[in-house]
Amino acid sequence: MMKWIALLSMLLLTGNLRAAIAILNGLTHQHSIPTAATKVQGIIKVKNEGGKEARILVYRQDLLSQCDQQAAYPEVGSHNRSLGTALKTNIDERVIAANEEYDLRYTVDADPNRAAGTYWEVIMVEVADPVREEAHKGIQVSSKVRYAIQVIVDIGPVEGPALSYEKVAYEKVSADQSVLKVVLKNNGTFAARTNVILEIYDGKGNKLKTTQPNTRMMYPGQCNTFEIPVADVPKGKYDCVIIADTKKDLFGSNISLQIE
Repeated sequence: MMKWIALLSMLLLTGNLRAAIAILNGLTHQHSIPTAATKVQGIIKVKNEGGKEARILVYRQDLLSQCDQQAAYPEVGSHNRSLGTALKTNIDERVIAANEEYDLRYTVDADPNRAAGTYWEVIMVEVADPVREEAHKGIQVSSKVRYAIQVIVDIGPVEGPALSYEKVAYEKVSADQSVLKVVLKNNGTFAARTNVILEIYDGKGNKLKTTQPNTRMMYPGQCNTFEIPVADVPKGKYDCVIIADTKKDLFGSNISLQIE
């Protein structure tokens, strides 16, 4: 008889799996306070949209996004902009009844020693029971879902950070689809939600295309990779402008793009 091996895969919810547990008020919670002596309070609205009770686990982790690397979730206090143990939740786990809506409350204790700037951490809400179980070639895989809710605290007047272009790479995905990967770094002390677009011009300076905005949160000292699809552009060489917009400042970079 074949021996089955059980594996557990932890997945951040991206839409590929639908869990009974849903977060109703967004995965980013941003607070602005005048001084570090101010305490922060917030609510994450959790709903069980399934037909039976579900247990959730709640814990905290840091979020790091280093240049040209995947996001990492180390233990809290791993960098000097972490909220550390100041971020607290009212529960560590809870059973939520079918169709119940629950207010998960969190606080960030005041710390007068914090300098101005952005501090952040994530609250993980993990669905304890698997949302999918599959068997393939003697391996049984149980998939669980967890939500990473970003808690961001801006201390003092928000300043637009200086962004730098760390890397730009053009990659062919298929015969008619390419992608431009742009790595940006936040060199400031405040976070900024940043939109990146690509403008494509022909040899006469006529604008041929402007891509849809690609939006990501840029944290202080961290990088993010913006992937810009390049499609419906004939083969040839083009002059292009990459524009990063933080709503306070624009950062541009001129490149030449050879589409084959």
